[in-house]
Amino acid sequence: MKNYSDEERVEIAEKEYRDYKEKEPVKINDNKNRIGYISQINNKPTGEQSFVITDNYVPLSAPKKERESVKEITVLYRGSTGIDKIKEQTGDVYKDWVVNDSDMAHKISTSKQGKVSPQLTSSAETLKNVLKEYPNAQVSVYGHSLGSMNGQYAVSDLSIDDSKRIMGGYFFQGPNIYDTLTYSQRYIADSLTSLGKLNNYVDGKDLIPIGYGDGKPLVGRLIPLDSKKVGFTSQHMWGGYQYDVFGNVLLDTKDKVEMLEYEMKQRISGLEGLKSQFMVSGNGALSTAQEIFLDASEAKAITVGYKQSLQTEIDSLKKWFQTEITNANDLWQTSKSDAQYWGEHLDEYEELDALASEEVTKHSIVIEPVEEYEDSLFVLKTLEEELDNVLKNIEKAIESQVILDEELAKYLF
Repeated sequence: MKNYSDEERVEIAEKEYRDYKEKEPVKINDNKNRIGYISQINNKPTGEQSFVITDNYVPLSAPKKERESVKEITVLYRGSTGIDKIKEQTGDVYKDWVVNDSDMAHKISTSKQGKVSPQLTSSAETLKNVLKEYPNAQVSVYGHSLGSMNGQYAVSDLSIDDSKRIMGGYFFQGPNIYDTLTYSQRYIADSLTSLGKLNNYVDGKDLIPIGYGDGKPLVGRLIPLDSKKVGFTSQHMWGGYQYDVFGNVLLDTKDKVEMLEYEMKQRISGLEGLKSQFMVSGNGALSTAQEIFLDASEAKAITVGYKQSLQTEIDSLKKWFQTEITNANDLWQTSKSDAQYWGEHLDEYEELDALASEEVTKHSIVIEPVEEYEDSLFVLKTLEEELDNVLKNIEKAIESQVILDEELAKYLF
């Protein structure tokens, strides 16, 4: 099973808008890599348009033994037919935008649970049928826009046993349908998400992906993009996506510690793919420069991830410390005011002595806690400085290998 980069997965998803014929091969990377063959084309009355791609051409009409030989399947759910096609494809535009898109937008905005539009239901039946007819296959599901909703719903509507055969779900620029799912469907979606099998890519500059927000549950792990601003249509059609040298999407990781870990794993995965490329070109062997470069780059990916996580923690702690320092000072002022109220017959020094007899002092309430906060912050800052030094040494090691092999320069990050 090939581990595709984000850029390759976007290219796979883009194929859902092609007009394929049955038995036609599906290829990516300038036709260098074959995903499989179109074995089924769906064009249902609900408006669902989808492709079933098998590792070898094996249609549903094939004998059971042949269908049992299929090991890997990709299901592509097509998004809405463009409004600009209303004259040529009036029926498709009506089914997509009126019967399904508008209906689901209303249900998502009102959190209406348990009933979805016809196209989502038929898409779920498509996936169930694929799993039934190809009993030994592992399945990946892709969808963009309305196709994303179809894919989200299809994987969520599976039985527990069938869900175990989902290899991955990749949903792009579609609304968040989680609130419309039943409790049993949410259980399946949550289970697949917790296993890291479902990924929901969202470019926040696109107006179509509604229903997302801080802490809101969704089908899949949210992949928030650090995108560039382009025109409305292009924004929706992956036009704002940006990638690193390994084909991984650039992420909006601000205040999202879990995304830093994901980003680190993606970079390490990219390095593993690069190592495979080097091994092929080197007849199964790595040059010394390549080996040191790969090891140092992996160390850099891990260290950068830790440093970014640490910086996020430091920023959060600074805010918390400042709040606690303010609270401590307020508490001390309140304690003194209470002492003045209840001990109006005492002078200031007697009031402070009375507070101290109950171990209420400026030292215990303000000075001591503040010193602890500052000590903790100092430890974190020291660790951050140490990581900076480690990074500098790693980058020097990487640069020294690039001097020996200029080809490596293109893989710097």
